[in-house]
Amino acid sequence: MHHRLRGALAFAALLLAPETAVAQPPAGQYRIHTIDVGTGLAIFVEGSDFSLLYDGGSRDDSGGGANNRVLAYLRLVRPTLTRIDHVVLSHPHQDHHEMLDSVLGAYRVGHVWDSGSVATSCGYRAFLDSVLAEPGVVYHNAAPGTGPHTVRFAAASNCHGRSRPAATLSLPRGARITEGLAVPLGAGARITFLHASADAPASDLNEATVVARLDLGSRRILLAGDAEAGGRQPPATPPAPDSIEGHLISCCAAALRADVLIVGHHGSKTSSRTAFLDAVGARHFVISSGPFAYSGVVLPDAEVVAELGRRGTIWRTDMNDAACRANRAKIGRDGTGAGGCDNVQILIDASGRMTPSYFRSSD
Repeated sequence: MHHRLRGALAFAALLLAPETAVAQPPAGQYRIHTIDVGTGLAIFVEGSDFSLLYDGGSRDDSGGGANNRVLAYLRLVRPTLTRIDHVVLSHPHQDHHEMLDSVLGAYRVGHVWDSGSVATSCGYRAFLDSVLAEPGVVYHNAAPGTGPHTVRFAAASNCHGRSRPAATLSLPRGARITEGLAVPLGAGARITFLHASADAPASDLNEATVVARLDLGSRRILLAGDAEAGGRQPPATPPAPDSIEGHLISCCAAALRADVLIVGHHGSKTSSRTAFLDAVGARHFVISSGPFAYSGVVLPDAEVVAELGRRGTIWRTDMNDAACRANRAKIGRDGTGAGGCDNVQILIDASGRMTPSYFRSSD
């Protein structure tokens, strides 16, 4: 399956018009891509000598294979890509993991970083199946000890075109994710893990979120995943002390400083409290969101958008959601579903200058 999918991607790359690809950054430069997956999150980061994917899920596009939003975008902008050095899953919710099994099937992957908190969903099962099937991958999570990551799926399931019998999966583990763990990515680049929990309750897997800071040359990018500050409250409300935002402010506020914030929880009022934003100090904000309603609420919340707007520039993947649904020029499946229209790219040059822009393709 892996080889067939990789072959299909290679063939598809040959059919792409050359003007659709984006030049890989030369030495000393970096590019951050926020892929418009609809309601979800997928961040692709690259330098001249590394690549990283943080999340790859959606509530609007759950398709496996080579035509989902993540793979369609990657094969469009980087048609010669064969390896992703690091894949990070922030936490096991559908809007963050649903397309990662296809990514692992399409590319060679060096390291997988996962909180270790477990969901029983078929999509998370598919992700773990793909990790096990990937030759040479090193799997990491935040669980204590050094033994394998063992997950029992008590019921059979069927997703992404495959029947999956009840099973207990056992994944050998590499280095444990700990707060402050810094991992080199390439020349002038590293990722520092600031939070991850392997024992988040099944009722609130957002508490598992892997929060990480990317240091790319002289710039910092904070990946907040679905880190929360407590219940839905106005931004001025202090974060709950036992929340991820509250914990990070109290333990390691200096480590939060960043130039770009990938906004937590799709711009929900559960996150992005002013005390947290003060600690981060960013001037560029990227919100990845879409039309799916979480408990009746379509994100982002207006109060959060207003607070971010007072601090800097906002870039959003939902700018044209209504028109995008039927836009045949979208990246990925034409004519159906959300996503595929408003991808955000940030180029960091060798001097540290940042150039954000929207990337939109056409047939």
